[in-house]
Amino acid sequence: RTSHRASIPMAAASVVDIIHDLLNERDKREKDCFVSSFEHTAKLLEIQTHLRTRNFALERRLVDAQSTSQTADPMTAAHMQSLEQQVKQKDEEIQKLYRQQAINTTKMLDLSEKAQASTKIVENKDLEIKTLEERISNDEEKVSDAVTKAKKMEDSNKVLKDEIESLRKNLDDAHKEIKSLKTENAHLVERILKIKNQKADQMNLMNEIYEKAMIEKEQKSIEAENNEKYGVLPDKTGILDKIAWQRNFDVQLPTKSLKVIQAHKGQASSIAFDKRGKTVASCGIDSAVRLYDVKTQKHIETLRGHSKSVLDVEYSLNDKLLISAGNDMKAIVWSLDTSRIAVGLTGHKNKVCACAFSNDSKKAYTGSYDRTIRIWDLTTGATREKVSCGSAINYLGVCAGGNIVGTAHMDRSVKLWSARDGKEVASWDDIHSRQATSVEFSEDGIYAITASRDNTLRLIDIRTYNSIKVFKDPKGNYRNMHNWNNASFSPDGKYIVAGSRESELFFWNVKTGKLVKRLESDSSAVTNSSSNTTCSRWSPNGHHVVSCDNDGCLIFWGP
Repeated sequence: RTSHRASIPMAAASVVDIIHDLLNERDKREKDCFVSSFEHTAKLLEIQTHLRTRNFALERRLVDAQSTSQTADPMTAAHMQSLEQQVKQKDEEIQKLYRQQAINTTKMLDLSEKAQASTKIVENKDLEIKTLEERISNDEEKVSDAVTKAKKMEDSNKVLKDEIESLRKNLDDAHKEIKSLKTENAHLVERILKIKNQKADQMNLMNEIYEKAMIEKEQKSIEAENNEKYGVLPDKTGILDKIAWQRNFDVQLPTKSLKVIQAHKGQASSIAFDKRGKTVASCGIDSAVRLYDVKTQKHIETLRGHSKSVLDVEYSLNDKLLISAGNDMKAIVWSLDTSRIAVGLTGHKNKVCACAFSNDSKKAYTGSYDRTIRIWDLTTGATREKVSCGSAINYLGVCAGGNIVGTAHMDRSVKLWSARDGKEVASWDDIHSRQATSVEFSEDGIYAITASRDNTLRLIDIRTYNSIKVFKDPKGNYRNMHNWNNASFSPDGKYIVAGSRESELFFWNVKTGKLVKRLESDSSAVTNSSSNTTCSRWSPNGHHVVSCDNDGCLIFWGP
């Protein structure tokens, strides 16, 4: 590689020498041509001078001859004539020489121009040669620098190769050490896992023993406390709860309609009993909320504050407040002491279909078709929590303990929420095949009953969040005809009532799941129309059931 680089300036020098030799040969060839021309011209000038001299001599001789011609003999005259012819011939030769001189002069001018052009070419070539020599000199310097750098790089490369070889050896040693450490680590991890598993098994066994002991202790404590308060109950495992027995309910299944009241112009949407069972409130499409005496079935008063249909109504636990929800996208809290609006709750973006109070009557819950639940602070009327549900809400109910809110949705789902912060607790989207219309809780807070447009009811155990029973009419006569038509428990939790078409009521036994009664109204005002039940409720004492329908009728049922 080094010899090849050294040969580059030698080859360049030989090319310059060849060019220089060629230019010298061409210069010599053109110079020889000019020399011969100059020599020929010089000869012509000598001949011309000689001829001029002879001509001058001849002219003198002619003049002398003419001057003597008069005395000359005839032979002399002939000689003169011959001389004149010679002079004439010499003049012609001189003319030829002049013409040849002109031609030679022209040729010399042409050759001179060519010589000048050749001189310029030679000068340009000299410049090019000079440029090439400079470039060759620069290239030689560059080649020399490159050779020096290449040598340094070869030395560095050798050092790097030595270092890499050393690093490879170190890396191989490190790999061997890592492999050994991995093997040792695997053995240590295996031993640690075995020890941890043994300890975990011991802890799990201890936790199981402890939990079983605590559960047994708690169950025994509760059972002893309840037995001490209420005595031994006939049914400890079924739907009957000791809190319900504490209230000593006297629930009776209705056998007929006692009275029918035309409560609203158009559809009656919902009804609610106060907690004492003395009054019942109804709401309807005529944007009114009306209160009736349960004992006399007489109208007490009308509350007006909504601009559109009122869809739901509910009492507070202390019976001092009443809340109503409407199609005008707001809810109103009424003071029953003054029959005036206490708080207006606005903020929903669609109709409000459901409403309820918290147990302490300081908060309210509303559900809307805008797919949200709102938790309201009744002291300020402001929203405390806004919960997105993912589907329009048809119904909302609060558990007896006040800690859970249940909602029924257009997308057939049923969901449970924390009443404190609105977080989802449980949900079911496969227990019904069509939209869910209600969810209500038993008095003991253990069970929930759901209704749906698929004409079935579902019993849910709140303790396990499992759907444990299905209620339906074997003959297929039960029809849920409204999006918010509800099903509700009797106060003792033994029965469930749900309204159907033509204002009929259907009753199921909770324990057996069987349909026990189908009740039709005796009133011609109901039987002669195609009324459909929109809501049905048990009175708090269990003596009556009240329902309403889409004709605006309020129907009282009893034994």
